[in-house]
Amino acid sequence: MLMEIRVAGVLRMLVRSFRKQSLQSQSLLSGAGTWPLKPLEESKKRPETDSGDLYAGMPAPDPEKKVTPSKDIFADPPAKEDLSLAIFLDIDGVLRKLESVPMITVNGGTLPLDLGNRALLPEALRALKYLIHLTGASLVVSSEWRRSSSLLEEAQTALRALGMRVRGVTPVLRPREDLFVGTKLDPDKQATLRLRWAERRAREITAWLQEHR
Repeated sequence: MLMEIRVAGVLRMLVRSFRKQSLQSQSLLSGAGTWPLKPLEESKKRPETDSGDLYAGMPAPDPEKKVTPSKDIFADPPAKEDLSLAIFLDIDGVLRKLESVPMITVNGGTLPLDLGNRALLPEALRALKYLIHLTGASLVVSSEWRRSSSLLEEAQTALRALGMRVRGVTPVLRPREDLFVGTKLDPDKQATLRLRWAERRAREITAWLQEHR
């Protein structure tokens, strides 16, 4: 099963699972069922800030359910590497903030223009490391950073410094020019770019999976 992770409606990560879907998830994906989503109560919403918090769109933590770890989360032995699990890693908006960083659009994807301001967030790196520690999944870079050898090496160096090995990168494919949102004569340009980017990213991940079955 291919699961999408979106931030503010934008596709940021695809996670491939080789385990069978539950009947409930199959029903949801086929449109046969509905998920009982409810709007967040005002008291549970995360307070708005001007700090550009990466997790600003997430619900505020519930103090009554907050659990203080009794030990180091990395104290237990790491899971054995499982080649059937792959994390297709994006970087912008996942491991680093996008706010106030000039970007350039390439085939619907984004790359930073300010090469002096691209620090990765320690808390995001730690969360990624724990996910790998817990599951044994391997890392595959699908970020637009893979288009630049220097940016890719920088990301790999930061990951290696924390004990995370990059298994590989997805191929770079061309977007489909026949896809558009709106009408062919008057398409929605921004929506069309996002659609072509998402479709291209899906084909790139699919190509990697087919090559590494």
